[in-house]
Amino acid sequence: MPSLVPLPLRRRNFALYFTGQIASNTGVWFQNLALSLWIVEETESARALALVTVCQFAPILLLSAVAGAAADTFRPRSILFVTAALSSLAAAMLALAASSGIDHLPVLLAIVAFSGVVQAFDRTAGQAFLFELVGARELGVAVSLNTVALSAARSIGPGIAGIAYAVAGPATCFGINAATYGFVIVALCSMNAKRFVARPVRPADSDGARGAIGTLLADRTLRRLFATNVAVTVLAMNFMVVVTAMVTISLDAGAPQLGAAHALNAVGAVVGGLVVSMLAPVRLRVVALATLVLGGALACAALSPNIVVFLVVSPLIGLGLGAFQSSLGSAVQTLSPSHLLGRSSALLTMSSVGVAPVGAIIAGSIVDGASARWAMAVGTLACLVCGAVLARTPRTTVSRIRTDDKRPARS
Repeated sequence: MPSLVPLPLRRRNFALYFTGQIASNTGVWFQNLALSLWIVEETESARALALVTVCQFAPILLLSAVAGAAADTFRPRSILFVTAALSSLAAAMLALAASSGIDHLPVLLAIVAFSGVVQAFDRTAGQAFLFELVGARELGVAVSLNTVALSAARSIGPGIAGIAYAVAGPATCFGINAATYGFVIVALCSMNAKRFVARPVRPADSDGARGAIGTLLADRTLRRLFATNVAVTVLAMNFMVVVTAMVTISLDAGAPQLGAAHALNAVGAVVGGLVVSMLAPVRLRVVALATLVLGGALACAALSPNIVVFLVVSPLIGLGLGAFQSSLGSAVQTLSPSHLLGRSSALLTMSSVGVAPVGAIIAGSIVDGASARWAMAVGTLACLVCGAVLARTPRTTVSRIRTDDKRPARS
């Protein structure tokens, strides 16, 4: 009887990485929830919350190309050691600011921007590292499982963080996040470097960053996937702004309910990611269906008359979100040449979290000008349009098994 455990998780190195990601991203959600609640309490402005998002993600948009080149040039594990240490430092700085009563918005924005710079390199290196952990044939499943790890962290972090914030305040939440990066460092140190899969060296006649990105964008399927990612991210996935405003302003609920909404959303995302991980090879119609499901769930959430109904709908939003992110990420990584995985990861990051500042500004303006319900309605429309376009695309199997999955591994 075949094992129910996905093949990448049977590899010790990937299992260590997977565990470290759950731990550290649980801490990240402690920080995200605490920061959003702290800003709302101090300013009572969705635009201020959007500013935090801009400072958090603008560096990712600006630096992802550089980070992609770094991930294709240096060993991703070495980069991840540095980014884990610096991320812990940024969280500790926020904890110090909160415990010292430093609540000036410019100071907080500067710390968040520093964290964003670090994350530009961390996210890209982390995506590129997956190939070295599992190789080409298991890469699509590994990408889906990586999304599951992020979603699992969201299912754990916000609920506990909401309670921790109410009991102990923001400084404790930031401190917990700083500590969780220790799990990442321990996981990286515990890996067997001899088991890494060697990625092909970049060809000597490469045209550099612009030529590499041009090579990726010359693929019509990749272009459509990146465009869909941008549209859905900008208009439909501004959850830290929209969900916070919906729960605390439109539905007049508090921190525990906000944490529960994020946690239930994440439970659905775990299910969505696991379903996609079992559908290899991924097809474009899977991405299209996931996009339509996300749009339908957002429509139901926008019409929620009270917090109970909103919480019931939250797992459906997560289901669509998890399936969308897993299927799209798997498609992009399996279509990209192995020696350009750093660049493709950079484009994937830029077209998602990198454009989040634009989405945050749009969402914050809609919330302040109308309501969170209207912001969700805009997201619904974006998802339905993108899903319809992908559904009308010729049915393509997203599978390009590489012959460059080489062992022995490099150290």
